[in-house]
Amino acid sequence: MTATLRRLCTSVVLACSIFVLFNANAAAQKSSAHPAARNSVIEAAMNPDGSYDLKFLAAGWIIEGKLPEPVSSVRSSSGADKLGDFAALSATYRNSARTAEILVYKRLPAVLFRDTWNSPGPNDAPFPSFLRLPDGLFRFSYQHRPFGKYEFGSVGPEGPSAIFDKQGNVLVISPADHFLVSRMNELPDHSVNSRIVETIQTLPAGFSHSTLIVFGKGMNETFASWGNALLALSGKQPPTNQQSIILSKLGYWTDNGAYYYYKFEPQFGYAGTLLAIRDEFKKLGIPLGYMQLDSWWYPKGEDGRWDAKGNTVPFGEYVYRADKTLFPDGLAAFQKSLGLPIVSHARWISSASPYRKEFKLSNNVITDPAFWKATAAYLHDSGVVTYEQDWLDHNALPELNLEDPEAFLGNMSSSMQSSGMDIQYCMPLPAHYMASTLYPNLDTIRTSSDQLTPDKWDEFLYDSRLARSMGLWPWTDVFFSAELPNLIISTLSAGPVGVGDALGSINAQNLMAVVRLDGLLIKPDSSLLPLNAIYASDASNQQMPMVAVAETKFADSAARYVFSYPRRATDTEFSVALAELGFSGPVYAYDWRAHTGTVVSAGGTLSAPFRDGFAYLILVPVNRQGLALLGDTEKIVPLGKQRIAALSDRGTLTATFKFAQDEHVRTISGYSADQPKIKALKGELKNVTYDSETKIFRAQVAPASSGEAVLKIRAH
Repeated sequence: MTATLRRLCTSVVLACSIFVLFNANAAAQKSSAHPAARNSVIEAAMNPDGSYDLKFLAAGWIIEGKLPEPVSSVRSSSGADKLGDFAALSATYRNSARTAEILVYKRLPAVLFRDTWNSPGPNDAPFPSFLRLPDGLFRFSYQHRPFGKYEFGSVGPEGPSAIFDKQGNVLVISPADHFLVSRMNELPDHSVNSRIVETIQTLPAGFSHSTLIVFGKGMNETFASWGNALLALSGKQPPTNQQSIILSKLGYWTDNGAYYYYKFEPQFGYAGTLLAIRDEFKKLGIPLGYMQLDSWWYPKGEDGRWDAKGNTVPFGEYVYRADKTLFPDGLAAFQKSLGLPIVSHARWISSASPYRKEFKLSNNVITDPAFWKATAAYLHDSGVVTYEQDWLDHNALPELNLEDPEAFLGNMSSSMQSSGMDIQYCMPLPAHYMASTLYPNLDTIRTSSDQLTPDKWDEFLYDSRLARSMGLWPWTDVFFSAELPNLIISTLSAGPVGVGDALGSINAQNLMAVVRLDGLLIKPDSSLLPLNAIYASDASNQQMPMVAVAETKFADSAARYVFSYPRRATDTEFSVALAELGFSGPVYAYDWRAHTGTVVSAGGTLSAPFRDGFAYLILVPVNRQGLALLGDTEKIVPLGKQRIAALSDRGTLTATFKFAQDEHVRTISGYSADQPKIKALKGELKNVTYDSETKIFRAQVAPASSGEAVLKIRAH
């Protein structure tokens, strides 16, 4: 069993635990009419008149559809694929030219619809085509817009779309293949179908198109199950949040919103300005991991100028090489002098580019593998570690046929992978998120508009749900180091963290709160995402404060990081039940900025005021002995695995701390109802203090020669 499938099965156990098995009498009655396939969650039926339906047993929902004509017979069978064992119903129609199949998985709350052309034929009569979705339910989807922006109240034209109720029942539906040429249409009569885009009029023999439906409890849990299913079908292993340099180290960005976007310090030139930025980071003691070069670095437009920055087709790449007026010795020479890896931005191809005579194009992108191999070799030799493909929503969108989208994205991915580079998508459509499951070196994606600002926080968080479902790490885009809430959100995303400050404006104190001295980002295990309850609240237009949570998970406990902000002028605080946050016992809630905290009893409610437009708290479970470890509270994520490698709770807390090479002493904090006893099993304990009023203890710890320290903490 693959790791992806194991994750899928684990998440499904949570969802399935809420469902009741239908009784034997009811099952007998339902199966007596026509062939059916079922599991403990979903029952599917297909009938000789061409009608079919799905029953979601726990929620009482039914969705019905119909083929364009009756079928001679409905066949029942069983089998197995990458999602596991299934029971299937199938029928041929159109004189056996088409086959419709419904696969119901035995151990997953999932159904796959498969539409197959047995001989060449017209792209008509989509399957599935549902007469209508259940009435009176909320809808949440991702739309055909830059970054795949979320929307309440509608079905998304590319998928995925969620149908849900206030009780937490959720149905997610999407294409399961051919993502860039798939469409989900809601028609004026409220029917919904899933098909290949209508501009592709004929489909070849052997072609099939699949649609996936996953049912579960809780929006986050169901989206995770749905995403794990698509990952299992593709076989992609999701990247870790330290997979690449862009994910593991602090970066400097020059894209739209950064200070040096298409401008530089006149006395230095562009290359000199970036070298001065590097030197300032070093002088401030901030370890910089890489530098991003945006679209300014290559010639564009009809005249091949670096400063041509329009957004229409003529302003695409003239050639994808460093502009000679900025880098007279080439990109490789600049990177060597910089001494940092590079993230390289890319647009589309200009209408005046000589590439149009050299390579095969589709619309304004190159599909020719020769171009991608040569480009990957050039970037590799120039010290590039991440290739960023921008404008995927429009100008960098190939023709919608059965070959070109895969040739564009597939040749890009395979060439970059062969040269050891990962990929980031920018301005993606929902289809690009789902298509990412096909590309092993695609690990980060932009999920909100240019430059992170408070008005984009909702967009970033909701669209991050789609990114994480696909195993991708979301990128907030650039911000400035003095913007503390943006820095907190970006760090809690568990994705890239990068700033775009001007010379002389870098906030070293803030930036050192996210990295170790070796430059490694200290991050949560999971990304910051809205709570389940926020979806129903926003679907009802209540505009309650946003509450989003990230997590660090240990063997038998978890720390959660809660970020909240108001969305009405009258809101001065937020409140949320501990149960909504996943805690069944008491927790210690630590206000990271105020350096104070309080115990919230089991079954209680967490409340905190907004200061400067947001609240940020770290929640850790309090064990039966009255102990809770807060970790390295000088860091935004004090219990990130890059600092707290392991934590076990057997009444006594045992914690393993990681140190960078030049970190000689770190202060570790925690809560204890009484003064605790702390012992160093590895490393050295230098000092322990305990505040009897706040109940917070602090211990200075030095590492052993291995770079680790191990502490045992027990109640007095």
